[in-house]
Amino acid sequence: MALLTVSDLRFSYAANELYDDVSFQLNEGEHAVLVGHNGSGKSTLLKLLTGKLLPDKGKIEWTGGVSFSYLDQELKENANQKVIDYLYGVFSPLFEKEKEMERLYEEAATGNEKALNRASRIGEELLDEGFYSLQGKIGDLVDGLAFPKDKLESPLSLLSSGQREKAFLAKMLLEEKDVLLLDEPTNYLDANQVKWLIGKLNDYPKAFLCVSHDQAFLREIARIVFVLENRRIDRYRGTYEHYEKQRALDLEQYEKNYAAQQRYIKKEEEFIKTHIVRATSAMAAKSHRARLSHLVRMAPPQSDVVESHFSFPFSHDVGEKPLIVDSLEIGYDGISLLEPISFVLKKGEKIAILGQNGVGKTTFVKTILGLIPAIAGSYKWLEGTTPSYFDSDIDRELELTPFELLHEAFPNLDNTRIRSALGEAGVQKEKALRPLSELSGGERTKSRLALMSLRKTNFLIFDEPTNHLDQKAKDALYAAIARFPGAVILVSHEKDFYDGLVDYELYF
Repeated sequence: MALLTVSDLRFSYAANELYDDVSFQLNEGEHAVLVGHNGSGKSTLLKLLTGKLLPDKGKIEWTGGVSFSYLDQELKENANQKVIDYLYGVFSPLFEKEKEMERLYEEAATGNEKALNRASRIGEELLDEGFYSLQGKIGDLVDGLAFPKDKLESPLSLLSSGQREKAFLAKMLLEEKDVLLLDEPTNYLDANQVKWLIGKLNDYPKAFLCVSHDQAFLREIARIVFVLENRRIDRYRGTYEHYEKQRALDLEQYEKNYAAQQRYIKKEEEFIKTHIVRATSAMAAKSHRARLSHLVRMAPPQSDVVESHFSFPFSHDVGEKPLIVDSLEIGYDGISLLEPISFVLKKGEKIAILGQNGVGKTTFVKTILGLIPAIAGSYKWLEGTTPSYFDSDIDRELELTPFELLHEAFPNLDNTRIRSALGEAGVQKEKALRPLSELSGGERTKSRLALMSLRKTNFLIFDEPTNHLDQKAKDALYAAIARFPGAVILVSHEKDFYDGLVDYELYF
């Protein structure tokens, strides 16, 4: 049975058309993934499916009674609600039942046999619905996602971005809706947590549609692959490996068909040009022109893929030890998050900082940059060191366009230079003039990497730069960091990205 039916969908931002009469179905129990390059419209499609955006044309129909839950890239929830209340809130109907049962037992104590029978039936219902195992069920999710237990009593507003997303992911899994819509669910998970999530999704008894750029993750969970490319969606049944093999064959055939059509068009156009001016063959030429005008022209293969090229200009050499960290304690309100940190980063070294979300990786980076005061200990930048920082939190910039983002930072640069920097990063044409809030997560990341490409530096610091990048963009970023001759600190959870790139790892 179809849970979701999309018919003849069209949607565009300004002149950028994302879908051209797209149609597809998601059926009961299907474990599906949606793939495509940055900016192709994957996250936008999920927003259309949930009603956050309205299509320009076409229909999006959820079968009556079907429920869904949506894990958004921009999670916003009740800021003052405690995490534990947020999770247990999923089962509020069961807690109401429990209250009713307790009330009926009190009434039964006065000799009301009907109340006793009703209370007994409710108790059986609660048992069947797993009410008495809720604590273990929630504990399993908290442990699997490595959600810090000391944060369960904290309001959602005080959690890090990764902790908030973990809380919502846990809530989605507890709700067990008919369809889970997941947008980059592994962004804030380490390898063990991703492995745990893979098991949960593979065991999920209902349907899901997942957007992710983590190919290793997709290989483990995909049983249906939807490919968004050239403003259309193709459906592949089977594993991700099957999709890759079949897609390669399909693309080869598409290229042959496209080339054949181009030859046909050229031949027809030459015939029309030659014969339209001859009285004896003008009628035939007009017939050919009419036929050509009705031809559905194939888009060039991969025509909507925008390549990304990153570079980080090196300023100048400094001494042998650009950063010395000595017994540094980091945290908030005088409370340390970690044991004292000590290390020396040498000239040209590249290191990865690893650890669970919320442990203090971002806090450490912001501390050594002077954005957060240290609790104790010290850090020392060698004179002449000029760090350039990629921050994973860009909420404050979402109302700016990519062009405005760069222009504010470099007001003396001419428009051509700014547009060129964005274009090199893969943010081209009208997308440079749209608010960041309307762009995909990958395009936002590329905009901020373009900003870094205009700043000369001898020390790069990245906080989860690959979260929303497609594989080609990740490869381009990897190459740019590898080429950079200065020192690098990389906060990342993607082993496939930092492995082979860094000289050593620090685990917090």
